Amino acid sequence: MECSDDEGDAPVPKMVSDYSFLDDDNDPVSFSELPFIWDDGQRLEGSRKEIDMDGTTDNGLQKIFEQVVAWKFDNSSAKPEIFVLSKKNNWIKLLKPRKFFENTIRTILITVHSLHFLKNKPESSEKAFWDHLAKVFSLYEPRPSENDLVDHMNLIGEAVKRDKILAASKILVTFLQGKPQKKKLRDEEPTTKTMSSFIVDDVTDEKGEDGSDDEEDEFFESISDTYPKLWYSGAILIDFMYSCEGKCMRSFHATEEAGSEAQCESLGFSDEQLRALEDQTFECKNCQYKQHQCFICGELGSSDKLAGAKVFQCVNGTCGYFYHPHCVAKALQFKYGDETKDLQSKIAAGEAFMCPFHTCRVCREPEDKKNLQMQFAMCRRCPTAYHRKCLPRGIAFEADEDKNIQQRAWEGLMPNRILIYCL
Repeated sequence: MECSDDEGDAPVPKMVSDYSFLDDDNDPVSFSELPFIWDDGQRLEGSRKEIDMDGTTDNGLQKIFEQVVAWKFDNSSAKPEIFVLSKKNNWIKLLKPRKFFENTIRTILITVHSLHFLKNKPESSEKAFWDHLAKVFSLYEPRPSENDLVDHMNLIGEAVKRDKILAASKILVTFLQGKPQKKKLRDEEPTTKTMSSFIVDDVTDEKGEDGSDDEEDEFFESISDTYPKLWYSGAILIDFMYSCEGKCMRSFHATEEAGSEAQCESLGFSDEQLRALEDQTFECKNCQYKQHQCFICGELGSSDKLAGAKVFQCVNGTCGYFYHPHCVAKALQFKYGDETKDLQSKIAAGEAFMCPFHTCRVCREPEDKKNLQMQFAMCRRCPTAYHRKCLPRGIAFEADEDKNIQQRAWEGLMPNRILIYCL
C-alpha cells in the first residue's frame, strides 16, 4: 500500500503531540483498534475502521483534529516510532500522548517497545528485557508485565512470522507457545522511594483575620485585566508550561520569567536547564514521593498504597485530584445521602470512587460535552460542578458594583467548560 504525501486543501501535520483518540461517543479509544499495515502493504484488521484524533502540532502552537484509519510502527530507529494514517492518506508520527490518555494506550505502547527491544537484542535475557521495560515505563503503575502483551497476541504473532530476528527471540517464542492469560502479579505495585524535603504545596486556603479569603479577593481584583495562566488542575496549557508526567496531571510555569509574568510560582528552570531536560520525563516532587494534597482540606498526605495511603485519587481518567476518604465522602453526600458512611470505609479500603467534580450538584447527572447546556461549570477552589443549565443565579458572568455583585464565572478559559468560584 502506497501513501501519497500530497496535501489537500487543509495541510495534514507530519507529527502530532498531546494527542488522544476518541470514538463516536467521544470516549477515549486506542489507535491499536484500527487496522495495522505492514511494510509490504498487507493489513491486520482491527475492530474499528476509523477514529478521531485530537492533538497539537508545531510545538503545541496549532490544534489539529483528524480522522485516522490505520496505524503502523517502525523499529529501525533508536526508539520505536508509531504512525497513524489519516483519512487524507498521510502518515502522521505520534509523539507524546495526553496524560489522561496514557492508560488507554498503555498496553500497545509496552507491546511496541517490547518488539523494538527484542528486534535489536533478540538474545537478551528475560531479566534484561523486563528491566528495560520497567525503566522506559518507570512512571506507569503497575509496572509492565505479560498482562500488557496478552492484549496484542495477534500482532506479536504476526510480527514473529514476518521477522526472522524476532522469530529467534526465545522470550517471544516462549511467550507465544505458553498462550498466556491475564493474571495478577505480585510485582504490579512500584517500589517506594525515599522522601524528599521538598514537596510542591500549591493548594492553600488561608483566611484573613475577618474570615475572608485573601487569595480570592486578589483574584477578583485582577481578573478584569488578565487571568492567571496556571490553574491547579492543569486543565489549561498556556505558554511556557511544563507538564508533570505523574498522576497529578498538573502543569507548571517552567521559568521564573514565565512565572513572574503570570504572577505564579514557577519551577525556576533556566533556559539552559530546559534545553537539557527537553528529551527527559518531568515528574513533580509530589508524584515522585507519592505525597499529594487533599483537594478539599488542603492537607498533604501519602498516596502510596504500599506504605498505607491517606489520600486517594479519583478514578476518572482525566482527573488528577486526591482526597481523604472522609473529606470526599462528605462532599458526595448530595449524591449518596446516608450511604456516605459506607462510602468512606470503602474508599479507605482502596475501592475506586468518582469525585464530585464529575456529577452536577443540582441534578446529579454527569456531563455531556456535546450538549452545550449539559457542559460543566467547575469551581476553582473545591470539587463542585454544575451543568450550564443548572448554574445558580448567584454565580455571575459579569460584575455589577452597584449591586455588589462579583464576577464568579468565566468562559473561554477551559475547552467546552466554564470556570467558576462557587458560592
